[in-house]
Amino acid sequence: MVHMKRTGWLVVNGFLTAEKYQNLYTMLKNAAKKRGVSLVCKRADELVCAVGEERAAFAPLPDFCVFWDKDVSLAQRLEDLGIPVFNGAEAVAVCDNKIRTAQKLTMHNVKTPKTIPAPMTFENVGYGDCAFLRAAEKELGYPMIIKEAYGSFGAQVYLAEKRDGALAVIQKIGHKPFLMQEFIAESRGQDIRVNVVGDKVVCAMRRFNDNDFRSNVSAGGHTQSIRLTAEQEQIALAACRAIGLDFAGVDVLFGKDGPLVCEVNSSPHFKSSFDCTGVDLSEYVLAYILERV
Repeated sequence: MVHMKRTGWLVVNGFLTAEKYQNLYTMLKNAAKKRGVSLVCKRADELVCAVGEERAAFAPLPDFCVFWDKDVSLAQRLEDLGIPVFNGAEAVAVCDNKIRTAQKLTMHNVKTPKTIPAPMTFENVGYGDCAFLRAAEKELGYPMIIKEAYGSFGAQVYLAEKRDGALAVIQKIGHKPFLMQEFIAESRGQDIRVNVVGDKVVCAMRRFNDNDFRSNVSAGGHTQSIRLTAEQEQIALAACRAIGLDFAGVDVLFGKDGPLVCEVNSSPHFKSSFDCTGVDLSEYVLAYILERV
């Protein structure tokens, strides 16, 4: 009997070409190669075709797909072809939208900072009346975190110290969806990135920045390996279960009454975790996927 070599696609965003992305893709491909699997990198912009013509256009289809992008519609089209996709379209959609993330976590009783979504507006309309901000002020006070619903690496996250600052941020955001969130003072400039694969914590690191309220490494933060408390580990796992993730990077805050989940990343940039802990997340991701296809 001839055993066919298993093949997979690593779907990535073709417009993100920086070295830090390429390093991740290489690590994932190497992890597959060690296991005798051909993992072919596919740019999402290479998979362009008319709706309904995917089966012929994408042929030959892979045995599975490692989806390292946020193109939810493409993930759904791949799933519709019967391809096992990790992470799946719905989980990617929830993680990509910080409002939906907060809703899903709260629905499943996972503690998160109090979050108030801003009302919707439209391009060329904006917010002529910011009365909704007064309602948020009563609930959240200042300082207040304001986040665009879509964004990465902390670049679309702002700290408003008072009303003038909040109004300036809202004007800057324009018509894009955003949320207002409780500022967790105990976690100013620090959090924990917990990497989870298959309902198990693989590694964790503390991120800290003495010069910014954000801890992101891309914003100048530093890292150190950390041993999680049972409570920190359980809340990270609960967040992944709530959203339905196969693997994720969960950002956990230090709250005065215990840990809270800040954000959940469906395609975590784990190179900084590798540099800090020596743990290669790609090895765990590929092992997990290959047990299921």
